[in-house]
Amino acid sequence: MIYTVTTNPNIDYYMDLRAPLHVGGINRSGRELLAPGGKGINVSLMLQTLGKPSCVLGYLAGPTGRLLEALMKDTGCGCHWFWLQSGQTRINTKINTSPETAFNASGPALGQADIDALCAFLRGLNPDDQLVVSGNLQKSPPGAFSALLSAAQEAGVSAVVDTSGAALREALAFRPLLIKPNGEELCELFGKQASTPEALLALARQAQTLGARNVLVSMGADGALLLAETGRVYRARLRSTQPVISTVGAGDSVTAGFLAGLLDTGEYAAALRLGAACGSATAYSPCLAGRDRIESVLPAVEVTAL
Repeated sequence: MIYTVTTNPNIDYYMDLRAPLHVGGINRSGRELLAPGGKGINVSLMLQTLGKPSCVLGYLAGPTGRLLEALMKDTGCGCHWFWLQSGQTRINTKINTSPETAFNASGPALGQADIDALCAFLRGLNPDDQLVVSGNLQKSPPGAFSALLSAAQEAGVSAVVDTSGAALREALAFRPLLIKPNGEELCELFGKQASTPEALLALARQAQTLGARNVLVSMGADGALLLAETGRVYRARLRSTQPVISTVGAGDSVTAGFLAGLLDTGEYAAALRLGAACGSATAYSPCLAGRDRIESVLPAVEVTAL
């Protein structure tokens, strides 16, 4: 089973404006959409689209938590929730207009008992399970991120990690199966600037030296780079593009597509191709892409070994 961790899940409220954003004035929406959100949840939803069952692990709180619980039941994804005693599950507003704009709430605080409960669950996983840990642990006790990865390691489970900053640096010590930073996050990790794929690859090699087995760097319109644990390097590019509607969940779609492709084929090039297709298809959609959109993008993805 694939388990995805979303410590700070949310409800995404999408609005398509009729006109460009007017700061300081009234903006009218032409279409609205309410959907489950959060990086791990996005990964599970995309895995569901790809025919891969998974189980969402996360914290919920208050009436908005009940609403998110109901929304997730409608998706068909398995879920195991940990309920907080105070606070509210957050609602984020995503404005699909030019420029793309988002308002993200901070969410409830986590106590040590909340982290301990999730760690106890992770220690019960099986070595053949897969774990995806996405996002940062806001308002949590010190060392919480390392505690989760340590619990998974005790169970013999390798983790896929999509986070940034100090949490990403902590993750490297646990030899994650995969890390998936974007270019900016990879530069932040080492306090360096890198504006070319070659420079980003050099930083990816540093991350691998520090413990990451595979490093997948998403580069937006420039595609993606994969430094595999075999030492081989692959690059994904799009031969043709479409207008970007929303980048929300695009990186999570890359993670889900790569993991699904790797489990199905065991081949890094094929996994990268599917990951790039899922990420691009989501960027071309108002929310997470459906199967038809992914399959329409897939032929345009070119993967080369460098």
